[in-house]
Amino acid sequence: MQIKPKLIFILAASIAACGVLVAANLNSTPDSAEGQPLQGSWIVDVTVAGSSQVIKALLTCTPNGEVVATAASSGHGGWIRLGSDEFSLTVVYLRRDDKGEVIGTSTMSSNLRVNQSFTAGRGRFETKVFDLNGNLVDTFSGSAQAKRIEVKPFQKPLDQAPRTRPNEEESTPPIEKGA
Repeated sequence: MQIKPKLIFILAASIAACGVLVAANLNSTPDSAEGQPLQGSWIVDVTVAGSSQVIKALLTCTPNGEVVATAASSGHGGWIRLGSDEFSLTVVYLRRDDKGEVIGTSTMSSNLRVNQSFTAGRGRFETKVFDLNGNLVDTFSGSAQAKRIEVKPFQKPLDQAPRTRPNEEESTPPIEKGA
């Protein structure tokens, strides 16, 4: 089976969503009554089974269980906690042809396991491809490696003092008659 490049990019976005799943809140308590929330953004390396090509994707998970993934296509979905370091997610993507017309959907399902510091994770996925009528067109699977995107403070000092908001009267020019 050959996978079209667009399909691979959709898969990458799906796997990126998996990577964001591993973006668990570092301040959360794994045994809290609400469970372990996922939140944050991840960069994900996706590999389709039978291929050596690695695809990069981005994934963001919200604490409410929502997922947004981005690669060549955007995907939306949700995540759930399976255990203290294990999560499952599902992301749906719209498939488009070369003219931009919607030709179907693809649904990616994945299980991920994260490290104790929630800075990296890995897992497996399966993507099912459907036409506009919901008929299954293709299925493929693979693996994903995810790394949390960490904030790196900008270290360059300011050249001048921070601006303060000017008094509105000083910054607003007078209104001219007849304008």
